[in-house]
Amino acid sequence: MIEDTYKNFAERYDQGMLRNPERQIFFQQLLAKHKITKVLDCACGTGYDLIMFNKLGATVSGTDLSEAMLEQARMKIAREKVEIPLQKMDYRHLPSRWSAEFDAVVCLTNSINEPLEDSETLMALRSMRAVLRPDGILVFDQGQTDASMQNPPRFAPIINNPEFTRFFALEFEGNIQTVHIFDFIHTKETCDYQHDIVKIRIRLQDSWKNILREAGFAEAEFIGDWDSTPYNKESSSRLIVIAKK
Repeated sequence: MIEDTYKNFAERYDQGMLRNPERQIFFQQLLAKHKITKVLDCACGTGYDLIMFNKLGATVSGTDLSEAMLEQARMKIAREKVEIPLQKMDYRHLPSRWSAEFDAVVCLTNSINEPLEDSETLMALRSMRAVLRPDGILVFDQGQTDASMQNPPRFAPIINNPEFTRFFALEFEGNIQTVHIFDFIHTKETCDYQHDIVKIRIRLQDSWKNILREAGFAEAEFIGDWDSTPYNKESSSRLIVIAKK
C-alpha cells in the first residue's frame, strides 16, 4: 500500500494558504482567453482551487492520490453546497478514467514536481495531455525559478499570526529538494508543533521545455508571476507554464 504523505498534514494544510487576488484574476482571464468551460484539477488537495474554478463558472473535477486531502476537499465542497466530482487517482493514469474531454488540466502549487524521476514526470505529462481536447491547455506552477536557484534559500517563512506559525527548512541534493514543514500551534489552549516532510524534483525552464516537447505538447508559454509578466531567468519569483496540446 502506498503511504499517504499528507495523512497527518491535511487538516492543517489550508492554514498556510494566503488569499491572492492576482492569482484569481490570472485564472479568470485565462479561462476567458482560451474559452475554457471544463477543467480537471490534478492533485486538487483540499479543494481550494476547485471552489475557485467553480465560482469562475467552469465545470470542474478533482483528483488526488491522498485520501486525507480528498476528505478535506469533500468537507469544503459540502460547506459550499456545490457539485464537484472527486476521485482518488494517480495523475499518471488519467486516461483510465477520462477520454480527451477537458479544455484545461491544472496541476498547481508544485504538485507537478512530486514525481522524482524523469520517466515518472514524462508519464504524468503524457497522461494529462491525453485527457485534453484538441488545443486544450495544461497549466502548472512552482516556486523554484532559475533566479532563486542561483542561491537556493535554506529557510522560508510562510505564515505567522497570533495562533499559528509555519516555516520551511529546505535541503538540496542534486535535483531533489526536501522540504521540512514546521507548524507551530500557539493558542491559549495549545502549545505544540508538527513536522512533515515532502520531497520534490527541481526542474527549471530549459528542462521543462525539453520534457514538454518530449511529452508531445505543441508549445509552451512561461509566465513569471500571477501578474502575467513574462518569465525572466534573471528575476522571476515564480515559474508558471501554459502548455498547449
